[in-house]
Amino acid sequence: MKVVVVGAGQVGVGLVAALAAKGHEVRVARRSATPVPGGTVFAGDARDPAFLVPVAAGADVVFHCANPSAYTSEAWEQEFPLLGEAIIAACKASGAKLVCLDNLYSYGEAELRTESTARNAAGRKGRVRVAWEQRLAREPGLRWVDARAGDFFGPGTEGQSLFSAATVAGIKAGTRPWLVGDPDATHAFSYVPDVVRGLVVLAESDEVGVWHLPVTQVAPATLVRELGAAANQDVAARRLPAWLFRAASWVVPLFRELRETMYQWDRPFRVDDSRFRSRFPDLATPREVAVASTIAAAA
Repeated sequence: MKVVVVGAGQVGVGLVAALAAKGHEVRVARRSATPVPGGTVFAGDARDPAFLVPVAAGADVVFHCANPSAYTSEAWEQEFPLLGEAIIAACKASGAKLVCLDNLYSYGEAELRTESTARNAAGRKGRVRVAWEQRLAREPGLRWVDARAGDFFGPGTEGQSLFSAATVAGIKAGTRPWLVGDPDATHAFSYVPDVVRGLVVLAESDEVGVWHLPVTQVAPATLVRELGAAANQDVAARRLPAWLFRAASWVVPLFRELRETMYQWDRPFRVDDSRFRSRFPDLATPREVAVASTIAAAA
């Protein structure tokens, strides 16, 4: 199978390796020319169909794992539609199936999120995701999967993730991390290797439409304790006071952007992944194994 992976971040790099290990021919479209093990890199602007359509020529599957250049509402509103249109054009030209890595923003506030839950996002980033699903559904003849994951944890997790590699390394060393919202409220996390495997099996199957990838439902404070225990450390999270979060959001750009999705952290955030688990049994990693692997991979 010939595949194109658009974006080579914390999921894209692992996805390329997994696809190559299965014998698939992998092309990688990314901003930089930095090599990605297992794939042939094409550097350019994925928002430009003139760049992306030739890269995807002859492809059987195109994976959309790209993000806008910044985690801001402005960047999402300006760049995400351009990325989407270029990727759709590439799929239409090649006849490829489109497999998109997505998040759970489009549902907004809900008691439990299933694939049929209303898309009631009120925030700007959530509305971008709603518009993307609507755009996919409008494109005649396009075979697409929108695979939705929770917040990432696991080996290779980067940047703005709550359990980034730096945070996990700190826990491994006995450092108490700061958590926002209610650290004892159940939250839906996705283990990155499960996300990778989920994208691969959805690409190789005949399935289309919206799918929830496997999630681990656990309170952030509990996950901190479990990661600490796996490293033989007695670590408890520290809760960032709400007043301090609000004050800091005026000067810390990430906190400012998180205000519109604080409903994900200050109360239970539950997701139903039973449809995926029923269709693809035994793919999800048990939490104790995922926790041990996450600590083992930490610097």
